[in-house]
Amino acid sequence: MPVETKAGMTLNVLIVDDDEAFREVIKRQMGQGVKVIGEAARGDDGVLLASELRPDVVLMDLDLPGLDGIAATRQIKAVDPEVKVILMTPHDEEAYLSSTGKTGADSILPKRAVRAEILSRIRVVASGFWSTWDGRDRRGRATPTGRWDGKERRRRRAALGDTPGGNPGGQPKDAE
Repeated sequence: MPVETKAGMTLNVLIVDDDEAFREVIKRQMGQGVKVIGEAARGDDGVLLASELRPDVVLMDLDLPGLDGIAATRQIKAVDPEVKVILMTPHDEEAYLSSTGKTGADSILPKRAVRAEILSRIRVVASGFWSTWDGRDRRGRATPTGRWDGKERRRRRAALGDTPGGNPGGQPKDAE
């Protein structure tokens, strides 16, 4: 019996991760309206399954044997740009997360957050409210351009007068 969302639509999900135990963790997190229709342990197998099964969302590990998660994401999006891809990564470093935004993935999710966020992330990405990932989902640190390159922090510090050798108290220059 198919699982359905409020709108009467089942979200079909493909999981691509080389860790079978982690795939099981993900499957246990699926709720009403989300159905796992396939699994792959290699990037190239994930690309083939995505073209055969036509899932709504692909949960893609970044580090995969064979074709890595970035290359697999690009190939899936090249064949069907409507498929949503959530790139799962063990990395938390800001610079690394920013660079992966160039893959064409619709979202990125650190693996440590899968239990808490995967189901809601799938629903939001599939609904179309989440555009191609551009860095804006990282811990509320959005910038006007969507990129986090350190310049935004320097601009804010300069506006407050909190520059090296300047006003270490962080008070606006006018308040002194």
